[in-house]
Amino acid sequence: MEIVRAADATDDWREVLKWQGRLEELMAFIPEPPSDVSEQVLALFLEAHRKGVASTGSTEHALPMVALQTRRVALLGKMERFRDQGEEMCSLADRLFTAGKRQESVWWLERARKVAEAHGFFSVECRACLGLGDESVEDGRHEQGVDLLRNALAASSLSEDEDTWELPVLRSLINALFQTDAIEELEPLVLRHREAVKEESAREGSLEPDGIESFIFSARLHEARGRPQEAQ
Repeated sequence: MEIVRAADATDDWREVLKWQGRLEELMAFIPEPPSDVSEQVLALFLEAHRKGVASTGSTEHALPMVALQTRRVALLGKMERFRDQGEEMCSLADRLFTAGKRQESVWWLERARKVAEAHGFFSVECRACLGLGDESVEDGRHEQGVDLLRNALAASSLSEDEDTWELPVLRSLINALFQTDAIEELEPLVLRHREAVKEESAREGSLEPDGIESFIFSARLHEARGRPQEAQ
């Protein structure tokens, strides 16, 4: 295990992944019940795969990452680290959605939402409802999707994290509502998006990409209200 840690410390993801074939052997050295060490081993290999994706863009990391994340979800549940478990479920769902496995992605998001509701983790509920809402809207179940996105926005306001996912949720909800011309609901949301962008830009010290989108939302809103001159 120390050899793997040393390889990780060099920031050489290839050296870490050389040891993945001996994962079961490494895990066998860790006594039951599941401990932080077990989770750290899985997290170490996951991070190495993430670095591999960032470095090469290769898809060869996808299946090993899904297997590691699935195993980590189960382990975190046994350790009663339910918030981390829910976050890992959402991350796994994102990976599966990107790979085109939408049904599996939805299944994990629904599980994540149940974990969030059972243990009161609003950040996890926000991510899960955002993913489920986007999927529903894209699948043509618009009303259901909008309701899920409203839930995600409410959860973002109560999130225990500094990163509340508010901007991604607002983006999805606003785009969904524009499909129905729900002007009265859209107006405060577009304003809220603009203010959220300002706050984020102030924290980051630069204009966020969402800033341009905020102007576009305002223009679309004025056009929808029949005031195209205000969009110019």
